[in-house]
Amino acid sequence: MAGALMRSAGMGMPMPPPRGSGIPMPRTGMPMSPPRGSGLPMPRETYNVPHRIPWHWQVPAYLVAKAIGAGAFIVAAVGVALGLFPASPLFTTIAAFVSLVFIGINTGLLVWDLDRPERFWTILIRPQWKSWLARGAFILIGFSIVGGLYFLSQLANPAPLRFGGYSLHFSNLLLWPGVILAILSAVYTAFLFAQAEGRDLWQSTLLPWHLFVQSVMAGAAALILASLFLGLASNGMGMPLPRALAWTFGLSLLVNLLITLGGEFGVPHASHVAAAAAHMITQGRYRNHYWGSLAFGLALPLVLTVFASARHGEAAAALAAASGLSLAGLFVYEWAFVMAPQEVPNN
Repeated sequence: MAGALMRSAGMGMPMPPPRGSGIPMPRTGMPMSPPRGSGLPMPRETYNVPHRIPWHWQVPAYLVAKAIGAGAFIVAAVGVALGLFPASPLFTTIAAFVSLVFIGINTGLLVWDLDRPERFWTILIRPQWKSWLARGAFILIGFSIVGGLYFLSQLANPAPLRFGGYSLHFSNLLLWPGVILAILSAVYTAFLFAQAEGRDLWQSTLLPWHLFVQSVMAGAAALILASLFLGLASNGMGMPLPRALAWTFGLSLLVNLLITLGGEFGVPHASHVAAAAAHMITQGRYRNHYWGSLAFGLALPLVLTVFASARHGEAAAALAAASGLSLAGLFVYEWAFVMAPQEVPNN
């Protein structure tokens, strides 16, 4: 039949028509390269292979839990050491306990999101030291050990150690090593994200600083909520909640807002992949997450904190509301920040 493709029996392969028959040769589906020197552009192969999203809801939750765990220790320990907060149970025993609980939750979420959670032990017994996943695991373990010893020493309140004419509490020996490990716990995820090739939005040099500020904000919020929940707003001594804690929380909200607006998304991005992810967050699929977290997770808590600082009678309720909103807003923001770059094709 003229114009029809003849197939060889049993092979299902198209047979070309006889030369000179006037019937056009069939297309094979393979692009033909033009002759060299013809001036025509050479064909280019492109790939857009569907890919799965490796990180899920556990990672945003892990980031929030880690921010609370590391931040509670940083805020309380540094505040007590600098004399900004009293050495009351809220800023010693309770702060260390809150820190340990949320670092434990963070570790559990981290293991849960692994492809093979049962093989987590291989990270510890055969660590790849170039990987920030292994480095981060040991940072978290070190912080948990030092934080646990700090908590037990505060709980037991042993007699101070004496060196000549000086005395020193064991917990004080652990305070600054704990702060250093808490800071490393807060920021190491930035370097872990940087090792995710093709996710250019995560390569930002501001990310370690952003994670640190988020930890201070989350830690201060957790301490405010703990004081209200445990009825320690007066610190058990007829004193109000230290104003320095409200100021710490308010300043961290402001800096976080400035970094998020002007740093992470207010400057040109180095690649089209990063720009596409940023556009998806600010104007695309995740715009409600982004702008909602800014409005209700940062701006509104900042207003409530300023109000609380001016009106002492309503300070506890306003600060508690601001703290809860900031933690919820942090989760919403981290959801967009983690999910959007994974949805941008790498080609």
